[in-house]
Amino acid sequence: MRANQEITYYAITIFLITFATRATNNMIGTTAPLLARYDLLFPNYLVGFLASLVTTVNLVSILFINARLPGSTRRLLFIISSALIITLLPMYFLANSLSIWLVSILTGFAYGLIMPNIMTSASIVGDQLTAERLLVLYTLALSTSLVVGPLFETYLLTRFGYRYVFLLFIPLAILSFALSFRVRFPPDPKRTRRSIDMGKILRNRGGLVSAMLANSTYSIPFIVFTAFIAIYAQSIYHVSRYLAYFSFVPFFLTSFLTRLYLTIRVPRGGLFTPMLISIVLTIIGITTLYLSPNYAVFIASMTILGIPHGSVYPLSTLMISRGGTSIEERNAANSYFSAFQGILGIVVPALFGVSADLIGIRLSVVLLLIPVIAMATVFIKFYLSSGLEQFRPGILSFHSGDS
Repeated sequence: MRANQEITYYAITIFLITFATRATNNMIGTTAPLLARYDLLFPNYLVGFLASLVTTVNLVSILFINARLPGSTRRLLFIISSALIITLLPMYFLANSLSIWLVSILTGFAYGLIMPNIMTSASIVGDQLTAERLLVLYTLALSTSLVVGPLFETYLLTRFGYRYVFLLFIPLAILSFALSFRVRFPPDPKRTRRSIDMGKILRNRGGLVSAMLANSTYSIPFIVFTAFIAIYAQSIYHVSRYLAYFSFVPFFLTSFLTRLYLTIRVPRGGLFTPMLISIVLTIIGITTLYLSPNYAVFIASMTILGIPHGSVYPLSTLMISRGGTSIEERNAANSYFSAFQGILGIVVPALFGVSADLIGIRLSVVLLLIPVIAMATVFIKFYLSSGLEQFRPGILSFHSGDS
């Protein structure tokens, strides 16, 4: 009875810290570009470079610091980083055109030491069934925060400017810090790990390579939307800042509903058809976004684009798990998969920002169709030649992560 009670309390901790941390993280990622563009008067190319810088530091923090430290050190840095976020939010409020670069670097570094450890902490408690339930709870908290957070910020922007939003998210950052002391860390492994044949994993077209290509068909435009979609709404439709930011609400809502559906009805047959539908919806959504004559059609296009945001990442992770990799190889494949998406997060915002200044933000959006269609074409070729479409799984364990 006591063990069950402890697990229940820990489940509540995981849900609350995930919700508070991801809501604050998403607020910073979507509002800092708006602060830079409209309060600090950055051109689009500098907004793009700012977003790329955060991703670069975040990726370095994850791969070269968090992944290499022992558990006790990671726990200490996890708590310190959670405290650091509380101090960074007022610094955004006070930021000028120089200090925002330093604040953004520190933010990217801190979240690289926070987010991976929350996910890990959700998978180490109790037996396998309990751990999987906690992981499902973790993904539910992620998706819920991406609906509630933008709704809350939309309301705040009806009354306050961008700078004040950072201050009003401080209570969530304090909650994350208070709960950070309760987060558990796994013991360090006592035996030397087997070497992983990365060449073998990459040669498996139906696994990691197909997953990278498939996820890129949506992650490329999504990376742009995170930094620029509210700027796009204000630039093209001349709506207020709160209506511009509201575009994230239908987007993340349909994403949440799509992932909820996939969690309930896990694809047990081939993955090609649902992935193809997702790619087509991405193309339709971007085309509608470009052609939309008014704000209402723009919101409809964001609603459409939320569906592939909810589906492509989970389907890609299924490709990795079905791709004939062992558990040890799968961990390596997942790491390289995440690193590849991180590289896109570095390159894409900077290129889009430059493009937006050179040819305009609207035309730059429709040009996103070029990498989407190119990645989709290569994905179709790789995946259909891999033989994975004939895969017939038995019982699947499925977790839809955050992208």
